[in-house]
Amino acid sequence: MTNRDRRRPWLTAVLTALLAALPATGAVAAPEELHYRWNLGRLLGRVAGLFLPSEGSGVLTLERRNGDYVSELLITSEHSRKGEYWRYGSQIDADSGYAEEAWSSYAWRGETKSKREEIDSDGVRDIVSGIYAIRNDPPTSSRQMEIWSDGKIYPVVVIPRGEERRRIDGRRVATRHYSVRGYDAPGGRRWGGSLELWLARDEAATPVEIHITRNLAALQLRLQSPPRAQGR
Repeated sequence: MTNRDRRRPWLTAVLTALLAALPATGAVAAPEELHYRWNLGRLLGRVAGLFLPSEGSGVLTLERRNGDYVSELLITSEHSRKGEYWRYGSQIDADSGYAEEAWSSYAWRGETKSKREEIDSDGVRDIVSGIYAIRNDPPTSSRQMEIWSDGKIYPVVVIPRGEERRRIDGRRVATRHYSVRGYDAPGGRRWGGSLELWLARDEAATPVEIHITRNLAALQLRLQSPPRAQGR
């Protein structure tokens, strides 16, 4: 197995966790387009940065298609070759807020790959629609939910961390901070990652900062400019 082959599973796992953890929508009106900067952190992220882009741009979009919501995140880097990208998308039922289908694709060093899966577990959210639920109804106390990821279901708990101000493009933005963690449940699997989410106090509960941790790697996204309205 080559070094490149060894790196690919880590890259896929982290980017999938990143993209799947990015916010879905429904608390906002389509269309929505949010622009982020991303960077890798922690030990494995810094090592990976020797071989992979360690920072770049992300564009999160929302639109209405055939009565459902479709949310996609496109990740690129100015340090990568032209045409290289990572993409994650999800189709969300507009009435229930549950995800119906998820897909991902990438182009990297001449290799392309894509995957699409139907989510057929009743009443279970994927991570995207789970964050939609947090945006749409921010919890005031710990809340449990089950999330679907790559065909498996994991119990997680959403923990409110209180109000904080985050600096976005030189301005301090009022936010609510939430942590998402896996926990041990009888007969269940434990989610090995973690998510830190800061939602602006605006009508859309705009995600202004997102931190994904998986094993020794961490990926951070920060909104490029503050939301236009405050006060939710």
